[in-house]
Amino acid sequence: MAKNRIDGKDIVCIGPVDWEPIWNRSQQLMWRMPKENRVLYLEPPVTLLSAIKDSSLWFKWTLWQKGVRGTGRPNIFLYSPPPVLPFGNLFSWINRFNQSWSRFFVKRILKKLKFSRPVVWTYLPGSLPLAKGLDYSLLVYDCVDEHSEFTGLINKAAVLKMENALLAASDVVFTSAQGLYQSKKDFADRVFLIPNAADIDLFGQAELAETEIPLEVKNLPRPLLGFVGVIHHWIDLDLIAWLAGERPNWTIAMIGPIGPGVSLDEFRDLGNVIFLGHRDKEALPGYLKAFDVCLNTFRINELTQSVNPLKIYEYLAAGRPVVSVDMPGVADFRQEIEIAGDYPAFLKAIEKVLQGENSDLRAHRLQVARTHSWENRLERMLDLL
Repeated sequence: MAKNRIDGKDIVCIGPVDWEPIWNRSQQLMWRMPKENRVLYLEPPVTLLSAIKDSSLWFKWTLWQKGVRGTGRPNIFLYSPPPVLPFGNLFSWINRFNQSWSRFFVKRILKKLKFSRPVVWTYLPGSLPLAKGLDYSLLVYDCVDEHSEFTGLINKAAVLKMENALLAASDVVFTSAQGLYQSKKDFADRVFLIPNAADIDLFGQAELAETEIPLEVKNLPRPLLGFVGVIHHWIDLDLIAWLAGERPNWTIAMIGPIGPGVSLDEFRDLGNVIFLGHRDKEALPGYLKAFDVCLNTFRINELTQSVNPLKIYEYLAAGRPVVSVDMPGVADFRQEIEIAGDYPAFLKAIEKVLQGENSDLRAHRLQVARTHSWENRLERMLDLL
């Protein structure tokens, strides 16, 4: 690998999610940074209203008082800043205040860790005021969502204005999807498309004979369809309910935490849909091994038009057959997965997979998955730096 601009430098990663429990692109990349790079991963602070909306977040009100936390790796540290004001995505002045407030505490942590002129690697569109105060040597924006299209307390124009300022200031911008690349490329000098990937070693365990299928799914009626991921408003639960109603002899297992405000009322009378909640990533290969078909069921809207579904890579790395809704982020996998444009087509695609699965198809999926590893993605990113 050629020498890059972050060799041996300290990195401050402004993360989009907490380090645990759900690993996404930010954790996967930071975990694989060379051991010569020390990494401080900043978890997003809660707002003063967050815990009222979602009671599971109360613990974050005091988490900042614990200071720096470990990860099991001597070069990777965690810190969760104290709570901030709500409405930061509605009003830019509130965001600036919040970023300044967080910066005060983060700088104390950097001083304690003896970080000097760090690389700032951010995932949040409004984080430029925080980054500017950290005397960074390089600013990297890894854009994985069209943040202005999120629902809730969002002012689209305000978020875009904040993000455009970040794009202009960034030394390098990475985007995870073609749609994101197209929407960002005119606002920054160096923008590159780097799709998502999978932990090949972990999810490949689904193919091993010694990997055990968890008892809670082992004896469920088959065929067994499975979904893995956060169950939020961007997941088409109507599609899941429709499939369950059309094929009451099928079983659908949904693995992942349920987002705030997501209703499961339509499943009360559907005994063949099972919500299992969060499972540790280390356990996922066993569940995937049990699934006859893996599902990618995003709603089709402006947000998901620019999503590169992480779960597709993980399903393929487990060797599993996949049926997906028709979205731009899966277009490159038309030879490996079934893609359906509407509900009836989705059902037909599942039936096709159930009837036609064989060892050659599985071997092809595994071969393709190996070209989409996080190690390969990080090597490409570092080369571009």
